[in-house]
Amino acid sequence: MLGLGSLALALAACSPSPRDQGRGGTGQTLEQGRIYTNWLYGAEYGKLWDRFTPELQRVFGSAAELGAFAGRAVTQLGQERKTVDEQVGELKPERVYSRTAAFTAARFPVVIEWTLTKDGAVSGLAVRPAAPDTSTATAERDSVNGKR
Repeated sequence: MLGLGSLALALAACSPSPRDQGRGGTGQTLEQGRIYTNWLYGAEYGKLWDRFTPELQRVFGSAAELGAFAGRAVTQLGQERKTVDEQVGELKPERVYSRTAAFTAARFPVVIEWTLTKDGAVSGLAVRPAAPDTSTATAERDSVNGKR
């Protein structure tokens, strides 16, 4: 999973983690996060590139470079088997969609996190291994999926 670690390191500076969980705009942010995650899984890097802020575009340089970099990480994960948790957090003025999922080729769950501007542009992306206790900690909190 070396590639996944590299992806997380390269993007972590662009994606602050949500500190204040909030529900305002949850539905729209949830839908956008799901769409962007599906585009990531489906290698639709041109569509993602078009939604990236200029700052995030400078991190990658081009849609092709985004595809080469993110494609390696997604390939190493395999297919998503199960969504463990989804949450929307608020990092004013931005919102964060966070998805923890189990994958066929990953030993532990992985977090995919999108930081979105109020108009839905992507200002941050992080793909990283979930903390070992993430699944139990998030199960105790109220999540978007209503899982407990």
